[in-house]
Amino acid sequence: MKLFFEKNQISKNTTRGLLLSALVFLLALSFGCSATKSAVETVLPRSMAKKILPTGNYLKKRVMVFPFVDQANLGPERAGKLSREFYSLLEKSPSLLLYKSPDGMYSSLAMNSPQFGVVTSSVLVDVAEQMGMTDLLIGVLNPIEVSINKTGLWPFDSWKKIYAVSVAVNIVDIATKTLLLTHLDLQEFSIPLDEAENEDEQEYIKRVTSEALPEMMEKMVETVEDRLMANAFTGKILAIEEGTILFNAGSEVGLNEGQVFDVFSIGPAIPSASGRDVHLFGNKIGQIKTATVMEKHSLAETLSGGPFDVGQIIRFQR
Repeated sequence: MKLFFEKNQISKNTTRGLLLSALVFLLALSFGCSATKSAVETVLPRSMAKKILPTGNYLKKRVMVFPFVDQANLGPERAGKLSREFYSLLEKSPSLLLYKSPDGMYSSLAMNSPQFGVVTSSVLVDVAEQMGMTDLLIGVLNPIEVSINKTGLWPFDSWKKIYAVSVAVNIVDIATKTLLLTHLDLQEFSIPLDEAENEDEQEYIKRVTSEALPEMMEKMVETVEDRLMANAFTGKILAIEEGTILFNAGSEVGLNEGQVFDVFSIGPAIPSASGRDVHLFGNKIGQIKTATVMEKHSLAETLSGGPFDVGQIIRFQR
């Protein structure tokens, strides 16, 4: 009986694989290669679609991940554990190369972070840029919001004490120094007001945060990965000598010789909240073609357009 079950299970798995392969093939014929990705993601579960879809047209992202800013007052031990769990979940993504923040530099900056706001310290962005990152990721464990509201319809309405647990995550694109994502996930827990009077509030908050936050971490990971991969790899021209262009992408992110980047002029500057100027994308002025690939950097030659200069933004094209 066991042998029959194993054979039957293998047969089912093989059949399922053949059916999925046939489905992808039919989608490619029907929609063309450019539309196959979105079509497959529509009809298949996200995790399954990721395994089937080709990834050759994408470069990995070098992401510096900072520990969560603990504005919920969970304490160093619990906040640190959540930060490590979040990092471990992100590490499973084949599309991301993760780097931890330098020891000791983040805690002093965290105190200046706004409540429920976007954490984009210019110092942190500069550090990430110096270390060759493409993106900077910072999460915030927001303060627990407590309110008292009447819920339900008369005559079954009642007063309840409501606890809102929320987490925010922010991603900054280092090349453009612009906010790529700010996302808030929130869960609410309620308890009848008369029961709340006999409840140890700190113990209750500990229970609901222990229940909510791990689940919220998993949702955040999917959101982060999807947003990062939806945004084309951006980098910068670092140096130019006798027509040879040095830029900040290499074999580490999956780059191969012959691949092409669009080049954009440096756009107008606008002042940011931190007081520094942020340069917007300018016009596309040409393309460069990768000639020599190193681990973290590459050399390119002009494919079209120009003139090219140090500091101009490049965006992966194919």
